[in-house]
Amino acid sequence: MKRDGSLVISALLGLLVLVGGCGNYQRHADTKSDQAISDSKIARQSKEIVAQNVLAAQLARHHDIESKTAFAQTEPIYASVYLTSPQHIEPRRISAFLVREEEIVEEQSIAVGANEQRQEFDFSFTETPRPPGAYKIKFVEIARSHGKPVLLARLFLNVE
Repeated sequence: MKRDGSLVISALLGLLVLVGGCGNYQRHADTKSDQAISDSKIARQSKEIVAQNVLAAQLARHHDIESKTAFAQTEPIYASVYLTSPQHIEPRRISAFLVREEEIVEEQSIAVGANEQRQEFDFSFTETPRPPGAYKIKFVEIARSHGKPVLLARLFLNVE
């Protein structure tokens, strides 16, 4: 009888170890698959909104509808960003950087005065020809109170 009891206890302990090991393996596998999914989502999406005060960003002027993410080497690239009304009004600058391989290809900035409540910002990148490849447009806000640039949003595009 003692032998049967110890055998049952040993079997239960072995089963617990096996179930625990499988659970850890499953959690590890879930983490890896979630990470792979999020990486592929980022690669497929054409935009990434970073800051809370960004309503939208697109590869078109603010009064147009975004229709593509691929551009010819000599084609102008238009981009816009829409911001919420600032809580604290102060002089600031909204900049857009056309970036290829982490190198700035072209830059534009719009200054906003302390008494302005501008929310729509249009940018156009016209320096051509551009080498083909993957590009990003980074929208950045620089305000006197921040002291350092704040990334607002990123758009992803290709030049063919």
